[in-house]
Formats: sequence, structure tokens, C-alpha cells
Amino acid sequence: METRIEIGAHQRRALSMTTRLRQAIGLLRLDNQQLSEHLSQLVASNPHITLTAAPRPVPAPNWLDQFLAAPPPATAVMPPAVAPGGGLSSTDAAERATAPPPGLIEHVRAQIGLLVRAPADRPLAEAFLAALEPSGWLGASVEEIARHCRRSAADAERVLAALQQGEPAGLFARSLAECLRLQAQDQGLLSPDFACLLNHLPLLAKGALADLAARCDATPERLDEMLRALRAMNPKPGASFDAAAMPIREPDLIVRRERAVWTVELNRSTLPVITLCEAPEAPRDPLWREAQWLVGALARRNATTLRIAREMLAHQTGFLEQGEQAMLPLCPADIARATGLHVSTISRVTAGLMVATPGPTLALRAFFSAARPTRNGGSDIATARLLHDMRALIAAENPAEPLRDADIARHFEAEGVILARRTVAKYRGQLGIASASARRKR
Repeated sequence: METRIEIGAHQRRALSMTTRLRQAIGLLRLDNQQLSEHLSQLVASNPHITLTAAPRPVPAPNWLDQFLAAPPPATAVMPPAVAPGGGLSSTDAAERATAPPPGLIEHVRAQIGLLVRAPADRPLAEAFLAALEPSGWLGASVEEIARHCRRSAADAERVLAALQQGEPAGLFARSLAECLRLQAQDQGLLSPDFACLLNHLPLLAKGALADLAARCDATPERLDEMLRALRAMNPKPGASFDAAAMPIREPDLIVRRERAVWTVELNRSTLPVITLCEAPEAPRDPLWREAQWLVGALARRNATTLRIAREMLAHQTGFLEQGEQAMLPLCPADIARATGLHVSTISRVTAGLMVATPGPTLALRAFFSAARPTRNGGSDIATARLLHDMRALIAAENPAEPLRDADIARHFEAEGVILARRTVAKYRGQLGIASASARRKR
């Protein structure tokens, strides 16, 4: 047996991870605020570039800002009571163990049937619920929601007024004054002078207490009494339900609809800009070459971000126009194929960016949704759409006989969606929906 050893040269192309390449990749991971902080550090050590950082609001040391920044009062969520002798079945116990304590959305949805009784008004109520921000404030205007549901603004105002009667008081407010007014009304404190106080919160922020007392026709003692009551209220009544919600900050991208065409652009108010200074006398200055590279790298970062966002937008216009019920399956690999970029680049860019839409502000990753298979070779369905349909199905159930996870699985199986009971339990947990036994109203 003869052994042959061949020695030869083979050419192989590989990407060398240089320092500049690592820096360029690092820029793709940053949102606009992080980018400003990163560039400010680089500019401090390079005299050839200047930075026009995005304006960062500095909280003024006044009572109103401190009031808004304060954490909400703790709210205990009590588990549903179990009737004496009425133990849970093994199925009920498994379902209850799957779901976390009800979140804000599930808490409000449980009240909608009592607050909005007309079936024709339920789409409006669901649209308001979809626009509810983690703080408990309303994230879209009444006009936008009315237009989305093809109803009049008067109908939308009427449904909103009904929703604002829910618990805790202050939900669905459109401003701080309205949030506090709802709570004052709930507590029986909305006297004429208290209403006047809420109409002049800017004076309170300035500390102009004498002027405020005069406008409210209140004695100093009465003003002090009203301020104590005001400070005991909660400016963010929804925050106690979703403690781990994403912090609200300025968006990195803005989506608009102009003449039936959706457009996306960078939010220039939060985007830092770097400028090259005059060229140095010594053109070989390494800091000058570094400055030139950094300007180009930032431009490429912005162009790549827009390229990816526009492609995602083109795939999910139905989601923007109709909500999750019209979302299509989409993953980073789909965008990578469409743009010619590497899938890791798609993941880096979409990791932390926020997008302002005509409705709520969303994470860019919210436009992605995994695909769920269907039977008989049908088109896959987006998980987000499936969650939307599941939420609507549970919202319409009979409270006396709520749907079990197995019932929900059979419902979707009849529609051709392959869904196991344990998958239903997982999705129900993601939605913050309690088990059937906990939802049952005795």
C-alpha cells in the first residue's frame, strides 16, 4: 500500500478582523444616544474632528420633573381566590403555573367587557388598548385611533371616556394634567380650586406658589393641602404592572405616511454629527487619517441602518396600517437576503433601535416575527398575528366557562395552524394572560 503526500499552495479568502473593522462593527450596535456618548470620547482625543451631539434634555430641578421621575407606588397583585374545597385540577394547576402575574394589558382587557358593553365599540376599545403605553398613558391621538377604526372622533372620545373609568384611575390619560384629574375625580377631590391647580401645573413647576394660590383663589393652607394630595397621586399608573418594560426614550428612526407611501428616516434630533476640521499641514498625521475614516464610518453606519429599516418597512406595511393582525413572517435572514448584507449585521443594527410610528413607538425588532407552519402546505403565519388572534379569542370567551389551553389549541388546529397545548401555554404566558381557572368568574 502506497501513501502519497501532496504539498501545494491553496488560495483562500478570509476577512481579517482589523481594529477599524471592529470599530465599524461596534458602531452598528449603538443606538443614537449611545452613539453620541461613544463619539464624544473619540472626539476628545482627536483635534481634527468636532462633534455636534444630539441635544440631551437636562432635567430641571423642579417639583414637576421630580414628580414625573419618581417611581410609582407599589401595587400588589393578589392571586385569584379559590373557593373552599374547590381545589385545582392538574390541568388548571399546570396552566396557572405557566402564566406570570397579569400585566397591564391583561389587567385592562379584563375590564373592557364591563366598561365598553356595545359590541360595535369593541374594535375601538381594542385599538385604544393597543396604544396604551407601559406608563398607562395613551400613546396615540383620538383622531388617529378613530381613523384607524373608520369611526368618528366623537365615537372614539365616548369609548375613551368609558375606558378612563377603569382601575387604577389615571389610565388612558393623554397628559399629566388629565392623568391627575382622573385620579382626583376618583378620590372625590376634584373641587373647582383643585381643577384650577391642575390647569396651572407649569406654575407649580416654576415654584410660583403665591401666583398659583391667587389663580386658584386658595389660602396658603388650602394650597398646601392640595399639594399634599397631589404628591400622593401616581403620574404613571401603569408602570407598577410592567416593572421590566423597556424604558421610554427618544426614537432613533421615524416612520411616516405621506400620500399613501410609507417612508422612514433617521431621527436627526437625536443623531450626532461629526465634522472634519481644516486639513493639517502634515497630511500623514495618523489622527487626521483616523478622523477621515471615522466620518466615513459614521456615514456608512447611518446608510446601513436606513437600508435595513426601509427593507423591513417594505415587508411590513400591513402591520403599520392594520396592526399585528396583518403582520407577515419576517426574520433577519430574510432581510439579509434582500439587502445582500450579512445576517449578523442585520442583528446588530436592529438590536436596540427604536422607531416612532404614527401609533406607538416600537423597537425595530418588533417588525420581526417568527413563522408558524400551517397544514396542507399553506402559507406560514406570523407568530405575532397568532398571538393577536389568541388574545382576541380569549377576550371574547364566556367568563363563566373560559377556554382552556387545549380548547385554544383545537381552535387553531381547525384553522390549519399547527399548535400544541404546551405552545399555547407558552404564548399565553408571553401575553400575560392567566390560566383558565384564574380567569373563571364565579
